[in-house]
Amino acid sequence: MTESLPALLETPDGSLFPVLVDREGELLSQARKLFDGGFYDHSLLDVWNAAVSNLRRRVEAYGVDIFQSTVKDEAGRKRFDRDGDTLAERWSGVDDLVLIAGCTRLGLLNKKAGKALEMINWMRNHASPSHDSDDPVEKEDVIALVLILQKNLFEKPLPDPGHSASSLFDPIRRSALGTEGLSTLQDQVRGLRTPDIRVAFGFMLDLICAGADPAYNNTVQLFPTVWEHANDDLKRLAGLRYHSLRVDPDSDESDDKKARDRILYILTQVGGIQYIPDGARATIYRRAAKLLETAKETSYGWKAEEEAARSLAQFGPYVPSIAFIEVYQEILAVWCGNYWGRSGAHAILAPFIDQLTVDQIRIVVQMFVENDRVRSELYQTKPRRQAEALLDDLRGKLPLDAHKAEVDGAKRSIEDA
Repeated sequence: MTESLPALLETPDGSLFPVLVDREGELLSQARKLFDGGFYDHSLLDVWNAAVSNLRRRVEAYGVDIFQSTVKDEAGRKRFDRDGDTLAERWSGVDDLVLIAGCTRLGLLNKKAGKALEMINWMRNHASPSHDSDDPVEKEDVIALVLILQKNLFEKPLPDPGHSASSLFDPIRRSALGTEGLSTLQDQVRGLRTPDIRVAFGFMLDLICAGADPAYNNTVQLFPTVWEHANDDLKRLAGLRYHSLRVDPDSDESDDKKARDRILYILTQVGGIQYIPDGARATIYRRAAKLLETAKETSYGWKAEEEAARSLAQFGPYVPSIAFIEVYQEILAVWCGNYWGRSGAHAILAPFIDQLTVDQIRIVVQMFVENDRVRSELYQTKPRRQAEALLDDLRGKLPLDAHKAEVDGAKRSIEDA
């Protein structure tokens, strides 16, 4: 039997596993004694406790702040006590399953070891001495699970914070970054592994929501770099955070309750408005379109039109379908102008026209036929010419003759306006 035991139970000390501390070695030695005595369920509990202790130390070596940012949305207790004198005291307010979930997300625990711990946890709750079961813990269960943890946890070195996302945090929060410091941290972000990009993204998003300087100003400068290396799933997290703050303003934990505005600002800076869900994004575009409408109706308001157009253009041409008509009727009204001509706003709004899809072009064409706001100035020569020129341009982007015929019909409708 001895020969078949995993080394973690055979020699649970620093000679083979340098990552172990005395307490973890004691737990594993006790697990071995219980195993030899046939108390397999009790043995597995001590293996669990040793693994939890090891994970706690890994998190403290990697960075507790980054862990807390990662488990922010996890269910369960996650209050870390920085004033605790011992490892157990510091972690007494954090559920073990939250610890495991956070370590897995951070890459401190691979998925195989995470699943092994989930299995041990299931056995604790359903096949332990305090829970009668038809499937008790057996010798082979302990050996198999210990082998997985040995290979995928206890043989892994402790993390080096200097080469992870956690090393970003203190410089960002401590003081305002100069040009050289900013450049150094940007290069560090570019060198992060994919799991660390995810962590850095979440942490910076938390700092943006909090809005406390100097961390906020530093993050505003660094966030575009982490955004460049983030995948679409991460970018959608930022959009979802904005959405949740709009739906539930009370969830804003910042001192000034302006986390939503800060997220919108940073998403605007990185060209990420399209990652906001349609409902919240529609509100943004409707408000901007309303400003454009007000400017259009202002006497001698061409300068106001251009300012309103810039406000709309900063979000990019990502108008959701539920707000398309409301927004584009104002764009088209400004585009065509009035009796006197038109402002420079049409040039500012050109991307909204240039990036129309075929289906959207057909909607715009129909708006020239049916939408009163779009047609309101088309009885006059100059606006009508602008409308006809726009329709001619759009006609050339349509692939089917049937669609082009729709444009021709819209032009005849304008002539009769």
